[in-house]
This record gives sequence, structure tokens and C-alpha cells, in this order.
Amino acid sequence: MRGARFNLGPNLDLKEFLKYVILLGLYGVAAPLLGVLLRKRPAAQRWTLGLVCFMTLGGLLAPAEWGLTLSAFEYRGHERGYHFYFAEVPALALIVAKFLEDWRRFRWLPPGLWLYLAYVFFSFVSILNAPAPSYVCMAAFKFLKVSIFFVAAYNYLRDEGDLEFFLRAMAYAILWELVVVLKMKYMNGVYQVAGTFEHQNALSMFVTLIGMIFLAAALGPKRPGATLFFVAYIACAAIQQSTLSRGGLVIFAAGTAGVCLLSLAQRMTVRRMAILGSLAAVGFVGLVMTMDTIIARFHDYGNESSQKTRELLNVASRRMLSDYPLGIGWNNFALTINKPWPYGKVIDDWERAGGVTVDENAPKGIVESHYYLLLSETGYQGYLSYLLFISVFLWWNFRGVIAFRNHFLGAVSLGIGFGTGMNYVQSLLERVLTQPRNMMLWMMLLAVTARIELWRRSRARQLRSRKLPVAIRPEQHQPSPRQPRHRQPEGTI
Repeated sequence: MRGARFNLGPNLDLKEFLKYVILLGLYGVAAPLLGVLLRKRPAAQRWTLGLVCFMTLGGLLAPAEWGLTLSAFEYRGHERGYHFYFAEVPALALIVAKFLEDWRRFRWLPPGLWLYLAYVFFSFVSILNAPAPSYVCMAAFKFLKVSIFFVAAYNYLRDEGDLEFFLRAMAYAILWELVVVLKMKYMNGVYQVAGTFEHQNALSMFVTLIGMIFLAAALGPKRPGATLFFVAYIACAAIQQSTLSRGGLVIFAAGTAGVCLLSLAQRMTVRRMAILGSLAAVGFVGLVMTMDTIIARFHDYGNESSQKTRELLNVASRRMLSDYPLGIGWNNFALTINKPWPYGKVIDDWERAGGVTVDENAPKGIVESHYYLLLSETGYQGYLSYLLFISVFLWWNFRGVIAFRNHFLGAVSLGIGFGTGMNYVQSLLERVLTQPRNMMLWMMLLAVTARIELWRRSRARQLRSRKLPVAIRPEQHQPSPRQPRHRQPEGTI
């Protein structure tokens, strides 16, 4: 029969069944088998990590799923089923490869990951109040699964050379994203460019997250990859301007200023001044060319209405929290903001006061602020555990900057601190750290932070055991650039 569906059960048709078969083959067969093949093949492992980095973009020339969703349905929440992202397959293969190479050095629970898992657990507690418990399970599934990228990146990074390769791979990925953005902007005539991302705000925060690291690395000690990192930062700035995200433009500029000032405060060199001079010249030209567009964006019609809606959604969040201190249910906000729950009434009343005819059954959106979303959905325990989690990693970034000042690792710590910190500030207005592409990169950068913290602790122990003065610089323990590079054991730099 033409158009007939093959029903394999009460809730499973042929299309859904094929998804299970494909995912079982990818995760149960392909990923482990690839991991076995990658064992003790460092060059192949680097290509695999590069693939993971590129797949964080989520598309080739346009937004793409690059994954499959089980139990997919129409819902306005931040999770709409159990989604599997294909980028997880090479990440799992790296995990298998590193475990098989040396299971004694492998860490299933790297430093700091337990804080993230605690945040997921305390957020899951909100299931006690959730009108739709299955929605909570969807959120917990995604947030647990993204830790794959943390474990893969942490166990891959065994020395400074691995870290530099990771940043080079992300630099090339960003340069490709710039090609896509310029195509959309100048060939397709897109006003606010989202590139390969779900939304321009997600792309905006992604380039802020990685762009600050490129800038800090470019301003750090002179090394062969510094020029590439500087070019990648310029690409991030061009992408940021093309998104025309008002908050993103401000946050990116603030992060850039912070990285530049702290880099100069550490040591003012002719090279750093030359880089900043070049940056100022490129920035001035770019600003002159795009000033009219930026000004028009900040005066777009509807900005005031959008701001008011944001405020009212925050009010609704506070009311949910007041009624349910443990949270109204992870991923349940899009459900409870609508009838028959009363929380969306504050928006209807405001629209009526403005003379608008209100359809109370029309679906309302999700609160934009990540922090208000956390409070309303996961309660005080989820919110506080999240703040503890991000605070510890920011503290580790700060300690990395101090311990490895005037060194590549210190520059990376500075960049990660500003990149993640600016994202946390931007999260006051945007909730994109719940979106998969940003979360993948975020988890890998936190893994870098954890690895640098391990190296910092190892160096501190070495200094104490040898009774060396604290003023000794880490570069004294690094191989000379002119000498052949030998891999160093884990826990050393």
C-alpha cells in the first residue's frame, strides 16, 4: 500500500526502529572498533580529535543535526527527545583507545568532573515536582552524555603538544565557520548570520568562548602557532560582528579588553604591542565598515518589547521558584509557562494593558536567562551546585595564570578563564549553554582546565620536594624549541 507505515509495536514504527539499529551500530560497534584501531596510533588519534573539534560546528555549509533523536516530539522546551550526536562517536573511540593504551593512567572521573555530575544530580531532584517527569529524564540524559567530551579530551591531553594541537584544530574549524558566515552574509544576504548553529546567539557565544583563548595564546610567549591563533581570533571577531547579537558584541569586546590588559600587565613586550597595534588597526577598519549596521541593530524595532518579555519571563520564573523551591522540573518550563498553569498570566495581563488582543492558549517561550531557567526548573539546589561547579573551574584558571605566568599554559588559562567567564556573564541574558554545540566545546575546555590544574599541582609538589624557590619559571622545565620534543609522563609539564 502506497504511503503505509510499517508498525512494529504500539509505539515503534519502522523509522524509529531503524534509528535504534543505526545508533546500536554506531555506539555499540563502530565506536569501540575504531577505538581498538586507534590504540597506540598517535597520528590517527590526532585526526580523530580534529574531527571531534570540527563536528562541534554542527554542520558543513548550513545548520545540520548530525545526529538522531529518539522519541522526538513537538515541544518548546530545551530538550525534545533523547538525542544522540554523531560527534560523540569519535569522542567515545578516543576514550576506548586511551583506556586500552594504559588503563592505569586513564581517568574515568577526571578532576572536577564530579562537581559537574553533582550539578546534574541535584538538578534531577526536581523530578519530584515535575508535571512531566519524562522531560526531566531527557534533560538529565543529555547533560550526562555531554561529559563524554570532558573524559575524552582530558585523557587525550597528556602534554603541552597535545594541547597545542587541540587549539590548532579548533582554529581551523573556526576559519571554516568564517567561510560559511561570509557566504551567508554576502551571497545569501542574511541579516543576522547564524552560520552552522541553531541561532545567532549560540554562534556568538561559541566564538566568544574560543576566541578569547586564541587571543591570549597569540599574546602569549612566542611560538610557531601564534600567527594562526591571531588569525583565528580575527575570524572570531568577524563572525561575532556578523551575528549582530547585541549582548554578544558587548561581551566579546569586554573579554578582548580584559585579555589584552592582563597580558600587558604580565609583561609588556614589543611583540605584544605590535599584535595589539595590528588588532586595533583591523578593528578600526572593521568598525568603520560595519558601524551603520551595528547601530541599526541596536535600534531594531521590537527591542523594547523583547526586553519587557524577558523581564516578565523572569517574574514568572521567580513565581515558580516561590511555589517549588526544589524546582518545577528540569526541562518543564515550556510546559508550566502555559495554561492550565498560572505563571504565564503575567505576560497576558501586560499585553492586554497595551491594547493587544490576547490568545491565552497561544504557546509562550522559555525564559532567556540561564540563571532564571536554572532557578525555576532545578530549584535552589541545582542553581547553587551550578555556581559551585563553575566557580571552582574559574579558580583553577586563575591559579593556572599565576603558576604559569609568561608561559603558554598561563596564556591558555587566561583565555579559558575569560572565555568561560564572559559566557557566564552572557548567560544572564542567554541560555545557550544548554545547547549542544556550545556544551561540547565548553566540556572540552573544562577538561583542559582540569589537566592544567593537574600539571600545576605536580609542579608545586616538585618545587616543595626539591626545595626550589617559588620564583622559578615553568619554562625552565620545558624542552627547548630547538631540541627534539619527547613526550613527558602524565602529571608533568
